[in-house]
Amino acid sequence: MQTDIGAAQRPGLVMRLKKRARLSSLKYLAILRVSILNNLAYIMEVFFRALLLVILVFVLTQLWKTTFTLRGTRVLSGFSIADMIWYLVAAETIALSLPALTRRIDQEVRSGQLAYLLGRPASYVLYNYAHYLGERLVRLLMNALIGSLLALVMAGVPHFTWQGLLAWPLVAFLALSIDFVMHFSIGLLAFWSEETQSFSLIFSRLTLVLGGVLAPLEIFPQPLRSIAQALPFSAILYGPARTLVHFEAARLGALLVQQCATLLVGIMIMLAIYHAAVRRVNINGG
Repeated sequence: MQTDIGAAQRPGLVMRLKKRARLSSLKYLAILRVSILNNLAYIMEVFFRALLLVILVFVLTQLWKTTFTLRGTRVLSGFSIADMIWYLVAAETIALSLPALTRRIDQEVRSGQLAYLLGRPASYVLYNYAHYLGERLVRLLMNALIGSLLALVMAGVPHFTWQGLLAWPLVAFLALSIDFVMHFSIGLLAFWSEETQSFSLIFSRLTLVLGGVLAPLEIFPQPLRSIAQALPFSAILYGPARTLVHFEAARLGALLVQQCATLLVGIMIMLAIYHAAVRRVNINGG
């Protein structure tokens, strides 16, 4: 009899869990939608921020054109000047779309607002992730639009493969998620440090230099190239940009493994910091 009752209760439990998961998903999708709409309301600000990409890509392009001319070559480490321009646009599109996540988390922690936000009927981490994605997607699309127009003028039509075009959204999404985990963790360090912007600055500079935003990692001399490719920074910028410009199935598989491993380790570190921070709030009475 007890077995029959347990078997009868299982479908009901499964249905309740599915309903709860569906409602939870709809809640965070609503937060994502609101974040997108809020950023679209200030689309001109997003547009003028994106113009920085034009300046950076133009300056870097002139430097690389000079390098190609001085070396007397049309191809450098497998990249033509047109490939290099499209690579720079792809990398800068991701790099310049980062919102001020660390500063916002830092301010919420230091002002004590975090104690009130934890009382919301939503995960503080997932709430910030949905809000971050909405803000970053708007910036990413604006950067991609402006960067593509610039690259078309300077380098002409790109020779992307359909595999690269299909793979890029996936690897770019994983790169944005890794970036969120890293910067969210840095913001939570405000519980133990009076100022976290120095940590954020160090991480962002390491990402720009070792992540391959100034040049593909193939250009780097050994052993710096191997070190940079093994570090998680390359999974944020270099990997997605190279996948779009020079797609290789073997490299895509290695990149996905690197991104998933980096994301998993990053989530574990972030949750450890987060739970330690929440305990600190509870001990201090909010």
